[in-house]
Amino acid sequence: MAYFILIDLTVFFLLIISSTKFDTVMTQQENFNPYATIYIYSGLPNPHWQLSLDEWQQLSQLINTLPKLIEDNEGSYLFDGHLGYSGFHAHFSIISSYPDIYYVSKKQQVILSNPGGHIIFNDQQKLVEKWFINSAQHRNIQLPHESNLFSIQQ
Repeated sequence: MAYFILIDLTVFFLLIISSTKFDTVMTQQENFNPYATIYIYSGLPNPHWQLSLDEWQQLSQLINTLPKLIEDNEGSYLFDGHLGYSGFHAHFSIISSYPDIYYVSKKQQVILSNPGGHIIFNDQQKLVEKWFINSAQHRNIQLPHESNLFSIQQ
């Protein structure tokens, strides 16, 4: 629970920073925005897109509704390297301890990961996967028509 309070405080802090009028913050702000990536491992670059702070907060709130499976203090999570669709990844580069978010399609799990460890959540209804798909489609990101990615109904 303290982990999510820290996340909410960090988002609040970032919102305050982004509303300031300092030229250095405003000119570099695009470098700090969160972004999402779909991992396809097709030989082509993985599609990626920027996320707004509001979207990051929506995604964090959605994850808070999921049942937690385990906490592992063994370090960061990484996707395995198999070919085809693996899932989604969201990253917020402004603060290195802010957790990356992974959706692992094969296991229908969501993982909050930072260098100190990760927390795994169960997402049997694929709510986070649907969230990522909607986010990509709103930006006209071309998602693959292969695999089980489009087997979910929106």
